[in-house]
Amino acid sequence: MFTRYELLQELATALQGVMNFHGSVESCLEEAGLAITDAQFAKLSQYIDLLRQKNEQVNLTAISDTKDMWVKHILDSLIAVPFMKVKPGMQIMDIGTGGGIPGIPLAIMFPSINFTLVDSVQKKIHAVEEFAEKLNLRNVRCIAERAEKLGRDPAHRDQYDIVLTRAVAQLRVLLELCVPLIHLYGQVIAYKGPDYITELMEARNAVTKLKSEQPKVLHYKLPFDMGERTLIQVTKKQVTPEIYPRREGVPSKTPL
Repeated sequence: MFTRYELLQELATALQGVMNFHGSVESCLEEAGLAITDAQFAKLSQYIDLLRQKNEQVNLTAISDTKDMWVKHILDSLIAVPFMKVKPGMQIMDIGTGGGIPGIPLAIMFPSINFTLVDSVQKKIHAVEEFAEKLNLRNVRCIAERAEKLGRDPAHRDQYDIVLTRAVAQLRVLLELCVPLIHLYGQVIAYKGPDYITELMEARNAVTKLKSEQPKVLHYKLPFDMGERTLIQVTKKQVTPEIYPRREGVPSKTPL
């Protein structure tokens, strides 16, 4: 189990790798908006325990080692924060949340931001609802639905500042699912592994058709030699054509 100090140190190390920050651990975390309180650390610890316990009943994660869960779930979730320019009252959606990653750790860190966690698998959403209730996360709502349907629903289309997605689909598919949900100049942030070049090339047509700016690519390494990661950030520059997203299942079967 990490101590709070160890978590801060490892997070600072990872953030320095991705953002090239300078100065002390404290100033690095402050610049990133990630000064973790004792109460937040306790909730992150509780979340790890809840996730591990629930994973015995519902397949939420292939990772079971405590240290691995801290690094690959908690730290990897929080690493995107410096690129999100978070502000109180923002609306952030997590598509394909699974067991609540990255939405739950981010919701713990930012109680003034509203998080909508989405997954098409009902039993996963039930588990995440349970986590949010036990962690007393009043800034979290959970929806069991396909992203294609939400993207055509006026209650969700063009309503979000940021849509996050992690380990869900190819980038060209993700963009069709996510871009309709963000408002003008909103952002899609996709968590990817180190082998992203092919996905990026294949997504050029999707970027054009969805009226988005060219992607920004950000690299970082997880602590303890647990792998390299990439964040791909796409900003919406024009209104999304009404034909997108296409009906359920089409984006993945016939990508743009």
